[in-house]
Amino acid sequence: MTPHRTAQDRTTQHRTARLLLIGMLAASIPILTACSGLTTGTTALQGEWVLDGGSDAEGVLIDSANPVTLVFDGDEVSGVSPCSNTYSGPIAEGPGASGTGAILLGGLTRTEMGCVEQEQNLLESRYFAALEAVDRSTLDADSLELTGDSIFLRFERADD
Repeated sequence: MTPHRTAQDRTTQHRTARLLLIGMLAASIPILTACSGLTTGTTALQGEWVLDGGSDAEGVLIDSANPVTLVFDGDEVSGVSPCSNTYSGPIAEGPGASGTGAILLGGLTRTEMGCVEQEQNLLESRYFAALEAVDRSTLDADSLELTGDSIFLRFERADD
C-alpha cells in the first residue's frame, strides 16, 4: 500500500523547492557578476597599453629597447615586462567605468626568464614592485597614469 500525500505535504515540498531555487540563484549572482567583468568596471581601460614613462623612489623605470606592456581584459591584467617575461593577475579593485579612481592589482604571476644584463633584471624587479604598489589611476584620452607612494607609471594606448 502506498502512502498518500496530503495537500499540506505537497505545499511544504513546493515551498522547500522554491526556497532552494531562490538560494541557488542568490548564490550565483556574485559568480555571474565576476565572470561578466562587472566587478571593477574598467571599461575605459580595456585593451593594450605601452609604458611611456615611469619612476619609483630609485629613479627612472623605462627602457625603450624592451617595450613594456599592460593589457586590461575584463577583470584581469597581463603584459610583457622589461625582460620579456609575461605576467598576469586580477584587478582587485577597479577605478570604475571612467578609468579614473582607485585601482589595486594583486597576485601577479609571471614567467621568470632572466635578462642577460643584471641592470635589466633590477629594472624588471622594480617595475613589478611599482605595478603592485599602485593605488590610483588617471585616464586622459589615450594616456593612463598609475600612481602610488613614490610610484609613477605612464602608459600610452597601443596602436591597433
